[in-house]
Amino acid sequence: MDEDQRAELRYELGDRIDRLWDLLGLPVFRKPDFGVCADGTLVRLHFERSVMVREEVADDASELLYWAVRDAMYGREWTWGRQVAALYALDPVWAERWCAELAARVGPERQHEVPELPPEEPFVLRPPKLRARRSRIAARAKAAERAARTERPPVRLPAAFVSPTRFVDSCNACRVRRRTPSEFPRFRLLDQ
Repeated sequence: MDEDQRAELRYELGDRIDRLWDLLGLPVFRKPDFGVCADGTLVRLHFERSVMVREEVADDASELLYWAVRDAMYGREWTWGRQVAALYALDPVWAERWCAELAARVGPERQHEVPELPPEEPFVLRPPKLRARRSRIAARAKAAERAARTERPPVRLPAAFVSPTRFVDSCNACRVRRRTPSEFPRFRLLDQ
């Protein structure tokens, strides 16, 4: 998979995650960090306090999206019933999988607490925001094709804007000027 295909896949996944976040009303800071490897596998990275603690590797975009949504729904407002209802509204297969994972995690003594499908109270998804349909890469490629077809003549600047001496010292002007200790401002202590 070349770099353009990886960038296109990264953009499409980011767009799908944005749409899911809009539908569920999840906060932006809970969006996942992910990457696309050279062989096309998807990697989800987990960070805690700016340190990567683990990564999950998936071959399928649906798997990555499931992990992202499942892990983003936490807190007081996301009870088990509400989580399963939201997953069921997005994809019933995700809800079945989540219930099976929950049943395995809680053990036999709490099996009665696992929500049943279909959920009693349906989750109402928010209306999706209008978004552009094509990707940025495709838009850039079309713009480049259009520009190549029109082949406009180069823009000539008036002589007032072009000066042979104007940019001669540009490197010296960009350099950071270092102060010597004698140039530092002096402050007197207030108690003396």
